Amino acid sequence: MVEGHNLPGMGQLPDLPEARRRLGLALSTIRHDRWVVGYLRGGCLQPIAASEISRRFMVSHPLLPLARLALFERKPTVINSVIETDEATNEYDWELDWPAILYAPVAERGQRPIGLLIVGCRQDHWYSDDDVTLAHNLGASLAPMVAALRGPLSRLSVAETAVAQLLSHGFSSQEIARAMQADDHRAQTLVDNVTRKLQSVSTSDLMLRSIQLSRMTW
Repeated sequence: MVEGHNLPGMGQLPDLPEARRRLGLALSTIRHDRWVVGYLRGGCLQPIAASEISRRFMVSHPLLPLARLALFERKPTVINSVIETDEATNEYDWELDWPAILYAPVAERGQRPIGLLIVGCRQDHWYSDDDVTLAHNLGASLAPMVAALRGPLSRLSVAETAVAQLLSHGFSSQEIARAMQADDHRAQTLVDNVTRKLQSVSTSDLMLRSIQLSRMTW
């Protein structure tokens, strides 16, 4: 999620935008309108990255029953529906309202899940066995990244979490100031805090493992 920008007053950040780009590329072979990946904490999902720049999708929220099932069984769970989705549906309830949702545990093979990948379609769609297999393999590939980030990210404040999300999209400190309606000094302080707390994370920690599927191109 963050490119190693040397912004004024800060050290070297791990290459978060490149990691996020590679995750988006991996997910491009699964039809979706939104994705979120995060780590598990106290029965909730704390998002690490999402397909959209939105603070509401980066807030910790309780796991839904089918998400818990995927984690318990250590394999993807799919919701496929033929019910038309109301365009006016509450975006906060997309996991409940959208007709196609795929939950994939983030875990090393044979280990307990440490995170969750959620992929969803706003329109009717049927996730195939190939989609489920890809999501399962991607969950394993994401495990080292989530393991490396969950400790440092858990120490971020709400504002710092928002800054980390903006950095993952390649925002500069000046752009972050505008997006958060903060002055440059406040934005730079937040960026410096995020940088300090992510010092233990290296770019190599954020590399996705190669996924040997014919539909994947790296």
